[in-house]
Amino acid sequence: MDKNFNELAEKYFDEIVITASELLQIPSVSGNEGGVADYIKSKLDSLDYDEIHVDEVGNVIGIMRGSGGGKSTMLYCHMDTVEAGQLDKWRYPPFSGAVAEGKIWGRGASDTKGTLAPMLYTPYILKKEGIMPKGDVYVVGVVQEEVAGFGAMHMAAEEKYLTDFAVVGEATENDIAIACKGRIAIELTINGKSCHASIPETGVNPFNYLHKFLEALKDFPVAYDENFGSSKITPTKVTSSEEGTNIVPSTVVLTLDYRSVPVETNESIVERVRTIVDQCMFEGITVDMEIIMLDITTYTGFKGRGLNGLPAFQIDKNSEVVLAAKSALEKTFGRDVKTKPWAFATDSGHYASKGVQVIGYSPAEIKYCHTTEDNIDLNMLKEGIAGCLAITESLSNIKK
Repeated sequence: MDKNFNELAEKYFDEIVITASELLQIPSVSGNEGGVADYIKSKLDSLDYDEIHVDEVGNVIGIMRGSGGGKSTMLYCHMDTVEAGQLDKWRYPPFSGAVAEGKIWGRGASDTKGTLAPMLYTPYILKKEGIMPKGDVYVVGVVQEEVAGFGAMHMAAEEKYLTDFAVVGEATENDIAIACKGRIAIELTINGKSCHASIPETGVNPFNYLHKFLEALKDFPVAYDENFGSSKITPTKVTSSEEGTNIVPSTVVLTLDYRSVPVETNESIVERVRTIVDQCMFEGITVDMEIIMLDITTYTGFKGRGLNGLPAFQIDKNSEVVLAAKSALEKTFGRDVKTKPWAFATDSGHYASKGVQVIGYSPAEIKYCHTTEDNIDLNMLKEGIAGCLAITESLSNIKK
């Protein structure tokens, strides 16, 4: 048939709106994604996917096989959400999935259940309408993105269900995202010698080291990126080993929040912090340093550890995946489509580290993410349906 993706978006729009609303009616705060995972499995089955898998951590993977010879494409969203927050601040209840005022309302509408709905339908529509591309299409819902990007990290580490291309459904306002900052949290445990505060000379006060370190941190050699400017390192938390106010503590713990740019690695960041740690050292002080990891338990009962943060990501705006996706969208929309960075961290770096060519695409708007105004605009959603179809058909028809 003629590939008029806007007409197809109109044809399936009501069904996708219902699906988005139903997804939003199922609470799925990180660690409690079981209900929405069951819904997605049922939906994949009803849409006649060729394969449906759930891995050990609870990620749900649906596969629609192409006709053969094309590259594979993953359409990716996370199933979990942040907490709903203050219920009395919501215009519509956070788990109502209300369709009102030209929007669908609810926690996760913009991050990322509102995008997951059209992604679930994309390979189904392509196949039903006789335009299934040559390559396989995967639709993936992962767990615990909001906590530690754990579901995507696990998929990447296991190297299962990986594809040639990936389209990450974090908010892009129907443009294409090609980069994001990363984040890690670093903990410094500064060890001295405790004593009574009335005789501080008999101990070694870790606060004296902390003062010296924070002064030196002002000259930290940050990295620079043309999309994001400089990386940032920020002290965010201090705790003492002692509760009393008349004791020199034996230990002080400092937490640093590091926002990385794509040219940096976690290893290079830690090495530069360690240089300053060593420069500030004096007798009687030792400093232990580590990247903070989080203990994770998924809804399946799987236990693991995830990074308290996400890797930075960047892909060349002239890469195969970006050029093909941009051309497909502009042909469908009849307008210029921007390539831009995300202002926040995403899972993209986990997949990119395994050689997957990654872009971001979503009809959602970043300004509503994690707010009590969480919603997805119906007009943008309709355009997003057409966009998902266009991108997927284009990418998975690229010769393998």
